[in-house]
Amino acid sequence: MLADGRTRRQAIREALSSLAALSLATRPVRSTVLMAATGAHTASAPEAPAGSVPAVPDLGDRVLADQLVVLLLDCSPEYGANAAVTEKARAIAVQLRRELS
Repeated sequence: MLADGRTRRQAIREALSSLAALSLATRPVRSTVLMAATGAHTASAPEAPAGSVPAVPDLGDRVLADQLVVLLLDCSPEYGANAAVTEKARAIAVQLRRELS
């Protein structure tokens, strides 16, 4: 249990949702990395409405770390994110690390 009453899992899932929203809001086309992280497939996944926050599927504790890594990568320059997006993603990751320490 964290100081604010949330569980570690809740804090991680909130960070995942923030990263997914950041990725979606700053990229004009859904990336294959984000689609892989959320289990979406191009043939069956319609574009999300503007301003919507994608749901992070509950795939169990064992893959939360994998989802976090994939979404952080999706917000990196190597995958087309600009410096501001990368910095926001880093801030989310740093805040999560502080909360979990």
